Amino acid sequence: MPPTLRQLAAQIMQQAGWDLPAPPILWSPRLSRCAGLFVVERKPGRPPQPEIRLSIPLLRRRDRPWPVQACGCLCRDPESLTRRILEHELIHYKLWKEGAKDWGHTEAFRLLAWQAFQHQSITHGIGSDDEL
Repeated sequence: MPPTLRQLAAQIMQQAGWDLPAPPILWSPRLSRCAGLFVVERKPGRPPQPEIRLSIPLLRRRDRPWPVQACGCLCRDPESLTRRILEHELIHYKLWKEGAKDWGHTEAFRLLAWQAFQHQSITHGIGSDDEL
């Protein structure tokens, strides 16, 4: 049985040497402009809740021509594509968890992306209007 997304995230972070708990990860049927998204839900009286959302329309497409580029890396199947997108979102999560003021596509993000995963790009490259 393949690992759940949260188990995969925990494996990815362990392999990167990051001692962090895996955040909640869910498949989103509504996320259609980008393949993945890191969000922090803020509700009054509760601590901030991080969450990674992955796009069902973009990552579970059956008609995608392979191989494709994601994060500057060549992906040859849906599993490797999902992993690259998850790695990307986990970088946002790590920066946020460690208290970075900006956990977006900063130089710190670029450095982590290269060091941990050898990502050649700091954007997904999956999720434009052309692909829908």
